[in-house]
Amino acid sequence: MTSVPSATTWGSPTATKHALLIHGLTSSSHTWHRVASLLAAQGYLITAPNLVGHGSRVSTDYRFSSIARDLRPYLEARTYSLIIGHSLGASTVLSLFPHLPTSHPTAIVLVDPPLKQSSEKLDFLDDMFTNSCINIKPAAAYAAEHPLWTCEDNFYMELGTRLCSVDAVHGMLRQNRPWDFFDCFDAVPEKWKVTVVAADPAVDTACSIKPYPYIRAVIVPGAGHWIQYEFPEVIVEEALKRIAELDVN
Repeated sequence: MTSVPSATTWGSPTATKHALLIHGLTSSSHTWHRVASLLAAQGYLITAPNLVGHGSRVSTDYRFSSIARDLRPYLEARTYSLIIGHSLGASTVLSLFPHLPTSHPTAIVLVDPPLKQSSEKLDFLDDMFTNSCINIKPAAAYAAEHPLWTCEDNFYMELGTRLCSVDAVHGMLRQNRPWDFFDCFDAVPEKWKVTVVAADPAVDTACSIKPYPYIRAVIVPGAGHWIQYEFPEVIVEEALKRIAELDVN
Protein backbone atom coordinates (compact mmCIF):
# COMPACT_ATOMS: atom_id res chain seq x y z
CA MET A 1 0.00 0.00 0.00
CA THR A 2 1.13 3.54 -0.65
CA SER A 3 0.57 7.14 0.38
CA VAL A 4 1.58 8.41 -3.07
CA PRO A 5 -1.22 10.63 -4.45
CA SER A 6 -3.44 8.99 -7.04
CA ALA A 7 -6.36 10.25 -9.10
CA THR A 8 -8.61 9.34 -12.01
CA THR A 9 -9.20 11.75 -14.87
CA TRP A 10 -11.82 12.03 -17.58
CA GLY A 11 -11.94 14.31 -20.60
CA SER A 12 -9.42 15.84 -22.96
CA PRO A 13 -6.06 16.90 -21.48
CA THR A 14 -6.32 20.04 -23.60
CA ALA A 15 -9.68 21.09 -22.13
CA THR A 16 -9.75 24.65 -20.80
CA LYS A 17 -12.55 23.96 -18.30
CA HIS A 18 -11.63 22.02 -15.16
CA ALA A 19 -13.63 20.20 -12.48
CA LEU A 20 -12.44 18.64 -9.22
CA LEU A 21 -14.52 15.79 -7.75
CA ILE A 22 -14.03 14.48 -4.19
CA HIS A 23 -15.43 11.08 -3.15
CA GLY A 24 -16.82 10.01 0.22
CA LEU A 25 -15.93 7.50 2.91
CA THR A 26 -15.19 3.92 1.68
CA SER A 27 -15.51 5.08 -1.92
CA SER A 28 -12.88 5.85 -4.53
CA SER A 29 -12.30 8.22 -7.41
CA HIS A 30 -14.31 5.86 -9.64
CA THR A 31 -17.53 6.67 -7.77
CA TRP A 32 -17.74 9.69 -10.08
CA HIS A 33 -17.60 7.82 -13.39
CA ARG A 34 -21.13 8.76 -14.51
CA VAL A 35 -20.99 12.38 -13.37
CA ALA A 36 -17.50 12.75 -14.84
CA SER A 37 -18.52 11.28 -18.19
CA LEU A 38 -21.39 13.75 -18.46
CA LEU A 39 -19.10 16.66 -17.61
CA ALA A 40 -16.45 15.46 -20.06
CA ALA A 41 -19.11 15.55 -22.78
CA GLN A 42 -19.52 19.24 -21.90
CA GLY A 43 -15.83 19.89 -22.54
CA TYR A 44 -14.42 19.52 -19.03
CA LEU A 45 -11.24 17.87 -17.85
CA ILE A 46 -12.21 16.15 -14.61
CA THR A 47 -9.81 15.22 -11.84
CA ALA A 48 -10.99 12.91 -9.04
CA PRO A 49 -8.33 12.23 -6.38
CA ASN A 50 -8.34 9.26 -4.04
CA LEU A 51 -8.46 10.49 -0.46
CA VAL A 52 -5.88 9.25 2.04
CA GLY A 53 -6.89 5.86 3.42
CA HIS A 54 -8.67 5.08 0.15
CA GLY A 55 -7.50 3.61 -3.13
CA SER A 56 -4.75 1.78 -1.22
CA ARG A 57 -3.35 5.06 0.15
CA VAL A 58 -2.18 4.91 3.77
CA SER A 59 -2.00 7.54 6.49
CA THR A 60 -2.19 7.95 10.26
CA ASP A 61 -3.53 11.50 10.30
CA TYR A 62 -7.13 11.74 9.10
CA ARG A 63 -8.01 15.20 10.38
CA PHE A 64 -9.73 17.32 7.76
CA SER A 65 -6.89 19.83 7.97
CA SER A 66 -4.45 17.09 6.94
CA ILE A 67 -6.76 15.78 4.22
CA ALA A 68 -7.01 19.32 2.85
CA ARG A 69 -3.23 19.64 2.92
CA ASP A 70 -2.94 16.41 0.95
CA LEU A 71 -5.27 17.81 -1.72
CA ARG A 72 -3.70 21.26 -1.98
CA PRO A 73 -1.34 20.30 -4.84
CA TYR A 74 -4.43 19.77 -7.01
CA LEU A 75 -5.56 23.30 -6.17
CA GLU A 76 -2.11 24.69 -6.88
CA ALA A 77 -1.88 22.93 -10.25
CA ARG A 78 -4.87 24.77 -11.78
CA THR A 79 -8.03 26.69 -11.02
CA TYR A 80 -11.41 24.98 -11.22
CA SER A 81 -14.72 26.40 -12.34
CA LEU A 82 -16.45 23.45 -10.66
CA ILE A 83 -15.79 21.49 -7.46
CA ILE A 84 -18.09 18.67 -6.33
CA GLY A 85 -17.93 16.57 -3.17
CA HIS A 86 -20.12 13.70 -1.99
CA SER A 87 -20.82 12.93 1.68
CA LEU A 88 -17.49 13.01 3.55
CA GLY A 89 -16.05 14.34 0.31
CA ALA A 90 -18.43 17.30 0.61
CA SER A 91 -17.13 17.92 4.13
CA THR A 92 -13.64 17.75 2.67
CA VAL A 93 -14.58 20.39 0.10
CA LEU A 94 -15.77 22.62 2.94
CA SER A 95 -12.40 22.16 4.64
CA LEU A 96 -10.77 23.35 1.40
CA PHE A 97 -12.62 26.69 1.49
CA PRO A 98 -9.69 28.56 3.13
CA HIS A 99 -7.38 27.34 0.34
CA LEU A 100 -9.57 28.29 -2.63
CA PRO A 101 -8.94 31.61 -4.40
CA THR A 102 -11.79 33.87 -3.32
CA SER A 103 -11.38 36.00 -6.44
CA HIS A 104 -11.88 33.09 -8.85
CA PRO A 105 -15.48 32.32 -9.91
CA THR A 106 -16.21 28.79 -8.70
CA ALA A 107 -19.35 26.66 -8.66
CA ILE A 108 -19.38 24.29 -5.69
CA VAL A 109 -21.82 21.38 -5.39
CA LEU A 110 -22.09 19.50 -2.10
CA VAL A 111 -23.87 16.18 -2.61
CA ASP A 112 -25.77 15.04 0.50
CA PRO A 113 -23.16 16.47 2.90
CA PRO A 114 -23.15 15.37 6.57
CA LEU A 115 -22.90 18.94 7.83
CA LYS A 116 -23.38 18.19 11.52
CA GLN A 117 -23.13 14.86 13.33
CA SER A 118 -23.42 13.96 17.01
CA SER A 119 -20.82 11.76 18.70
CA GLU A 120 -23.45 9.02 18.95
CA LYS A 121 -24.13 9.18 15.21
CA LEU A 122 -20.40 9.15 14.44
CA ASP A 123 -19.97 6.05 16.62
CA PHE A 124 -22.81 4.38 14.70
CA LEU A 125 -21.25 5.31 11.36
CA ASP A 126 -17.85 4.09 12.56
CA ASP A 127 -19.30 0.65 13.29
CA MET A 128 -21.28 0.56 10.04
CA PHE A 129 -18.43 1.55 7.73
CA THR A 130 -15.92 -0.61 9.58
CA ASN A 131 -18.17 -3.60 9.04
CA SER A 132 -18.49 -2.75 5.34
CA CYS A 133 -14.69 -2.81 4.98
CA ILE A 134 -14.27 -6.07 6.89
CA ASN A 135 -17.24 -7.99 5.50
CA ILE A 136 -17.00 -6.96 1.88
CA LYS A 137 -20.36 -6.92 0.16
CA PRO A 138 -20.17 -8.23 -3.44
CA ALA A 139 -21.34 -6.18 -6.38
CA ALA A 140 -24.30 -8.53 -6.86
CA ALA A 141 -25.61 -7.62 -3.40
CA TYR A 142 -25.53 -3.91 -4.25
CA ALA A 143 -27.36 -4.69 -7.49
CA ALA A 144 -30.16 -6.39 -5.56
CA GLU A 145 -30.47 -3.48 -3.12
CA HIS A 146 -30.19 -0.57 -5.56
CA PRO A 147 -32.16 -1.04 -8.79
CA LEU A 148 -31.14 2.39 -10.12
CA TRP A 149 -27.43 1.56 -9.97
CA THR A 150 -25.59 0.28 -13.05
CA CYS A 151 -23.29 -2.74 -13.15
CA GLU A 152 -20.34 -0.35 -13.04
CA ASP A 153 -21.77 1.42 -9.99
CA ASN A 154 -22.05 -1.87 -8.13
CA PHE A 155 -18.52 -2.88 -9.07
CA TYR A 156 -17.01 0.45 -8.07
CA MET A 157 -18.86 0.37 -4.75
CA GLU A 158 -17.35 -3.01 -3.97
CA LEU A 159 -13.94 -1.84 -5.17
CA GLY A 160 -14.07 1.24 -2.94
CA THR A 161 -14.63 -0.82 0.20
CA ARG A 162 -11.89 -3.27 -0.77
CA LEU A 163 -9.37 -0.43 -1.16
CA CYS A 164 -10.40 1.47 1.97
CA SER A 165 -8.49 1.03 5.21
CA VAL A 166 -10.40 0.30 8.41
CA ASP A 167 -7.93 2.66 10.07
CA ALA A 168 -9.16 5.38 7.69
CA VAL A 169 -12.74 4.81 8.81
CA HIS A 170 -11.76 5.02 12.47
CA GLY A 171 -9.49 8.00 11.89
CA MET A 172 -11.90 10.11 9.88
CA LEU A 173 -14.82 9.51 12.22
CA ARG A 174 -12.87 9.80 15.48
CA GLN A 175 -10.26 12.47 14.74
CA ASN A 176 -12.76 15.06 13.45
CA ARG A 177 -14.89 15.72 16.51
CA PRO A 178 -16.87 17.87 17.05
CA TRP A 179 -18.30 17.47 13.53
CA ASP A 180 -19.98 20.72 12.49
CA PHE A 181 -19.48 22.47 9.15
CA PHE A 182 -22.29 25.00 9.23
CA ASP A 183 -19.86 27.82 10.05
CA CYS A 184 -18.26 27.33 6.63
CA PHE A 185 -21.36 28.84 5.04
CA ASP A 186 -21.08 32.09 6.97
CA ALA A 187 -18.40 33.62 4.76
CA VAL A 188 -18.92 32.38 1.20
CA PRO A 189 -17.28 34.83 -1.26
CA GLU A 190 -19.52 36.56 -3.77
CA LYS A 191 -17.76 34.90 -6.70
CA TRP A 192 -18.64 31.41 -5.46
CA LYS A 193 -21.95 29.72 -6.22
CA VAL A 194 -22.69 26.97 -3.71
CA THR A 195 -25.42 24.35 -4.10
CA VAL A 196 -26.37 21.55 -1.72
CA VAL A 197 -27.94 18.60 -3.55
CA ALA A 198 -29.69 16.48 -0.93
CA ALA A 199 -31.44 13.12 -0.78
CA ASP A 200 -35.19 12.86 -0.48
CA PRO A 201 -35.97 12.98 3.29
CA ALA A 202 -38.49 10.20 2.71
CA VAL A 203 -35.62 7.96 1.57
CA ASP A 204 -32.57 9.14 3.54
CA THR A 205 -31.91 11.80 6.16
CA ALA A 206 -28.12 12.14 6.04
CA CYS A 207 -28.25 15.82 5.13
CA SER A 208 -30.22 18.65 6.69
CA ILE A 209 -29.53 22.29 5.96
CA LYS A 210 -30.98 25.45 7.38
CA PRO A 211 -31.51 28.44 5.07
CA TYR A 212 -28.47 30.49 4.09
CA PRO A 213 -28.77 33.52 1.81
CA TYR A 214 -26.10 32.44 -0.67
CA ILE A 215 -26.63 28.68 -0.62
CA ARG A 216 -29.03 26.95 -2.99
CA ALA A 217 -30.58 23.77 -1.60
CA VAL A 218 -31.99 21.18 -4.00
CA ILE A 219 -33.79 18.04 -2.84
CA VAL A 220 -33.83 15.20 -5.38
CA PRO A 221 -37.18 13.35 -5.24
CA GLY A 222 -36.74 9.62 -4.78
CA ALA A 223 -32.98 9.86 -4.20
CA GLY A 224 -31.08 8.12 -1.45
CA HIS A 225 -27.61 9.05 -0.22
CA TRP A 226 -25.81 7.82 -3.37
CA ILE A 227 -27.16 10.46 -5.70
CA GLN A 228 -24.17 10.21 -8.07
CA TYR A 229 -25.26 6.64 -8.85
CA GLU A 230 -29.02 7.17 -8.85
CA PHE A 231 -29.41 10.59 -10.47
CA PRO A 232 -26.01 11.72 -11.85
CA GLU A 233 -27.73 13.88 -14.43
CA VAL A 234 -29.32 15.98 -11.67
CA ILE A 235 -25.92 16.71 -10.13
CA VAL A 236 -24.54 17.77 -13.50
CA GLU A 237 -27.63 19.82 -14.33
CA GLU A 238 -27.39 21.74 -11.06
CA ALA A 239 -23.64 22.19 -11.51
CA LEU A 240 -24.04 23.61 -15.01
CA LYS A 241 -26.77 25.97 -13.78
CA ARG A 242 -24.42 27.37 -11.17
CA ILE A 243 -21.55 27.64 -13.61
CA ALA A 244 -23.78 29.67 -15.92
CA GLU A 245 -24.36 32.11 -13.05
CA LEU A 246 -20.66 32.70 -12.39
CA ASP A 247 -19.32 36.21 -12.82
CA VAL A 248 -16.34 35.55 -15.07
CA ASN A 249 -15.66 39.20 -15.88
